[in-house]
Amino acid sequence: MFARLLRGIGANALSQIVTIGLQLALVPVLATHWGLKLYGIWLMLFTIPSYLALGDFGFATAAGVDMTMKVARDDKDGTLLTYHSALAAIAVVSTTVFLIAVAICTLLPAPWVTFDIPEGPDVIRLVLILIVAYGLICLASSILMAGFRCSGLYALGVVGQSVTQLTEGCACIVTVLCGGSLLAAASAYVIARTICVIGQALMLTFNVPWLRLGFSGANLDEIKRLAKPAFAAMALPFAQAAFLQGTPVMLGAATSAATVPIFTTARTLIRAGVQFTTLLNHALMPEFSMAVARGDGRLQRHFLFATFVTDAAILVPGALVMLLFGQKIIVLWTHHTVHPSFDLIAVMTAVMFINGMWLPVSNLILAANRHATYSYIFLAAAIASVALCYPLSLRWQATGAGLALLALDCFMFVVVMRLAHAQILKPSRTAGPQEQISEVI
Repeated sequence: MFARLLRGIGANALSQIVTIGLQLALVPVLATHWGLKLYGIWLMLFTIPSYLALGDFGFATAAGVDMTMKVARDDKDGTLLTYHSALAAIAVVSTTVFLIAVAICTLLPAPWVTFDIPEGPDVIRLVLILIVAYGLICLASSILMAGFRCSGLYALGVVGQSVTQLTEGCACIVTVLCGGSLLAAASAYVIARTICVIGQALMLTFNVPWLRLGFSGANLDEIKRLAKPAFAAMALPFAQAAFLQGTPVMLGAATSAATVPIFTTARTLIRAGVQFTTLLNHALMPEFSMAVARGDGRLQRHFLFATFVTDAAILVPGALVMLLFGQKIIVLWTHHTVHPSFDLIAVMTAVMFINGMWLPVSNLILAANRHATYSYIFLAAAIASVALCYPLSLRWQATGAGLALLALDCFMFVVVMRLAHAQILKPSRTAGPQEQISEVI
């Protein structure tokens, strides 16, 4: 277990380096070569993949946890049944979503896709279709990652995802540096992701031959059994898409497109601190699932304690750095293109700290398939936060958008900590592995 954790932490560190490196590179390249207006339009259009993460209806997440628990009980047949059933469900739903999205993009009225930029409405429609395709192709990565996670190859799966992210990010940067338009950038993302997903599938098949791709083992009853935790899991990316992508859209509507990069740049910087808390947390998730499957409450509590300690060790110094140097970092990072106020930096620092404390703990609850206890609450709170963003942005511009996020994170901190206390620190009863699995699924 410790060897798997160390490999997982190393893979997560690589993932964070790639993520942060791309974010640091993409912002100045796109902002300087496209200008703030065109870059702001790209940011708003690229909200679509986050919403399309809902295209699997949560089956990849729920199936991944269920598969990990079954492997912990050496149930390979049951694991394959769940895997093929999830693949079938995702394939059917994704195809349907894509066809509907293409029809909608094609029928959009010209005024809705006219942004006073060189690209005409027809080009923007094609960009939207490509971005939809990219978002749905990303779903393939999520179900493949479930296969890596359940077979004890979490680290290898994360490395594959990091290579994928790096490839598509570099493809976009090179495209823009060569004078590429929105259409060229969207095409680069689709092509790079498609090639890398094929590579991930081959890598999983080679390392875990028994976990073969296909639909032969798909079962309607299994799909129905997974539906409850799957729908609860679907609420999580929906909530994240709501506040991550909905907030910039609402800010742009309340102010202007040029204000959006000011907020998103500050948010990107503070999210780097939160992402570091996942180094141990994400590596712990499959181990936590196995502990739940075995009914090992003591190990679950140790994992929770380790999460608290690592979160605090990362977030406290990170918050101090943000407060003291956040403005200067953003100005230098964007080549003096973006100039955030100190008020925005202070609010986003608070968002970073509170979000970084509750989100990793919620991931442990997710790893036990108990996420229905908070996912729908999170979704409702996220939607309320986006609605709150509009009046706050009218009054305080980008800082108002930050205050809306802060309200969301304070609320979720209270909710998740109460659940962690009830479910992990002081469970209502002692249950065996079989009882716990039936309880959470």
